[in-house]
Formats: sequence, C-alpha cells, structure tokens
Amino acid sequence: MKMQEPDFPTHDKSLIGAAGVHFVASHLSLRGLIALPTIRNTAGVDIVVINREGTWQANLQVKTSRGCATFWPVGAKYATWCAENNWYVFVRYNPKTGRLEAFLESSVAVAGNVAEMVEADKGKGVKPWAPYFYPAELEKLRIQWEEFPKQQESEAKK
Repeated sequence: MKMQEPDFPTHDKSLIGAAGVHFVASHLSLRGLIALPTIRNTAGVDIVVINREGTWQANLQVKTSRGCATFWPVGAKYATWCAENNWYVFVRYNPKTGRLEAFLESSVAVAGNVAEMVEADKGKGVKPWAPYFYPAELEKLRIQWEEFPKQQESEAKK
C-alpha cells in the first residue's frame, strides 16, 4: 500500500526545512525553554536552546521530510559536528495523524550510525553518496524528543 503524500502546497525544500525548524522551536518554547532559530546564519546549528536559568544549552540540527521518512540525509560534515551538546531532531510528516512528528538523537550517536553505513556501503562496493541516518529504533528516538531536555539537563548538573 502506497503511503499518502502530504497535501502541502509547497515542494520547496527550504520552506519545508523552515517549517521543521519552527515546529521544533515552538514545541521547545511550550516546554518553557528559550529556542532561538539561527535563520541559516550559523553553520550546522538550526536552533540554539537554553533553559531559563541559563545553566544549560544545546545546539540542534533539524532535518525535515515532507513524507513519512524512515531515514534522513545528514550531510558530509556529520563527523565534525559531534559534541556533547549537539543534537539532531528528525522531523517527518505522519499521514495517519496529519501532523509533523519529531525524533531526537545525539550527534555522537548519529555520527556512529552514519559511519557504520558508509563503511558497510564501501564493503559492498557501493559508490559513495550523501550520508544518511537510518535509525534502528524510532520509538526510542520519539521518547527522547518528548522528554527533551529533562535527561540532558540532569546529566549536565552532575
């Protein structure tokens, strides 16, 4: 059965990306965080997130798909964007609910996943192409997004 394509008026990738960034920023704001979209003027960082006390901060890279994606392109610089406070938020359209949904993973875990896929492709003799993140457990990443930043803030206090 073919997945229903979303009925968005645009196919413009930059607008779809902007919608994902605003989706993430609005959810973080509703959680009581300060979420500052960078409007594409900061390489690698789409949103800077800070708690109200200013004692915790995270950098988010948002990857958005207008379909019900099970993998997302992350770009060739995935290996250099690894840091304790760097996170990816993967956003996709869910045709069953008619809404966007988000998944969160650390930059370190994403880099490890992508590196494994790149090596596996090399081993198969596959021609190099854009690196993609293939999450094994989407439900785990959905829960991480829903609980963000509770765990990250508590770990920062240790």
